[in-house]
Amino acid sequence: MITRRDLVRALGNVADWFVIERAQEIAVADDLRAVRRRENRTRTTLVIHHDVPSGRGTARIEITASDGNAVTLVEQAVSLAAAAVGPAWKTVPPAAPAKVEVLDPDLAKADLAVAAAAIVRGLRRPEGANVLASASVLREQISVQGKNGFDDVWTASELHVEALVTAANRSLELARDARRTIDLALDSAVAEAAADLQQLSRAGAPTTGRYAALLSPEALLHGEGFGVWSVFAVQADSVVERQGLTRYRLDTPIAPGAAQVGEPLTITSDGALDFATRSAPVGDEGDAIRRFPLVERGISVGLGLSMREAALRRRDPNGGVRNLVVAPGTWDGKPSGDRTVEIRRLRALSIDPHTGDATLELALAIVHEHGKSTPFTGGTVRLDLVTALARARRSSTMIRRGAYLGPASVLIDGVELIA
Repeated sequence: MITRRDLVRALGNVADWFVIERAQEIAVADDLRAVRRRENRTRTTLVIHHDVPSGRGTARIEITASDGNAVTLVEQAVSLAAAAVGPAWKTVPPAAPAKVEVLDPDLAKADLAVAAAAIVRGLRRPEGANVLASASVLREQISVQGKNGFDDVWTASELHVEALVTAANRSLELARDARRTIDLALDSAVAEAAADLQQLSRAGAPTTGRYAALLSPEALLHGEGFGVWSVFAVQADSVVERQGLTRYRLDTPIAPGAAQVGEPLTITSDGALDFATRSAPVGDEGDAIRRFPLVERGISVGLGLSMREAALRRRDPNGGVRNLVVAPGTWDGKPSGDRTVEIRRLRALSIDPHTGDATLELALAIVHEHGKSTPFTGGTVRLDLVTALARARRSSTMIRRGAYLGPASVLIDGVELIA
């Protein structure tokens, strides 16, 4: 079995390296299969930087096998790095890790199997709806060690819950990720799903036309992660920006007129946000995580910088794009005007990461028109997502989910609904 100590000994002649070890305890509880499972495992990641006269190459290897030879593994990593040589750069001295809480205090010493079972068993089942849930609870001790003397250890927790809500011969799936049980907000999510299933049971066909589109939380954050906001995480990727493939460039408006709207968009990456799912004290290469702006009042002002990208740009690394914090607006979150389509849930969300063009396939929406509200299912909306979000009205109500902290809903004018 390859241990961290074995790897460190075998890495003596490598130019630069980092070893990340995750000692994990996992417990799973599942309604459907009546499963109660525990597991202990260790996951090790090796990152090496190999220098040759023509530049520096990097290799990253995930070590999952229980048996092997550390020397052979390092030799393989060096060969991979030598085949991926790029511009020369030097690792910057380590900075102080971010001060951030990533361990749920209630899970610090808890029996994880009991905690997973409690999440599933304690889930409220709305009247008239059936709910099947599964929960995974993880507690891990993470160790990051580097050749430059960096050595840091911390403990983190992660929870993943999936639920299938059925009612009125229809079903909806839910997924939630969090570091704390309190942040899952499962009861409200299940209640909203049950209410939406009742709307689906009487939903008709879409009516094409031009509407103001209200994206509610489930549509805004479809697929978990950043949802529609993920387009800005891609635009802030420094590698993509250096290749000239981003939609906009640094120090320019993210869209025409983005700085002149009533409430210009501001987005921040905050990897030191307590209990957010992408928070950590340091990155996998010992790079300190930092809070930095991506968009400030409609202007692109920041990029996520890895160790390599920071060195090439002669800047300090910031840990890359982590959690997104989107500034709220003053809109009350209610449908406005005579023709508003409230998009409750999406069937699919497709975003071109470079152009920002997006296709939204609607699973449930409600048309608010002339004082009446009519649910429908189906239909498609196509958007220039960067421009749409730059000009959208943002609600004053904030939600926190996973790696996102920002407005609970947005209102986009002039959206064409295609049947």
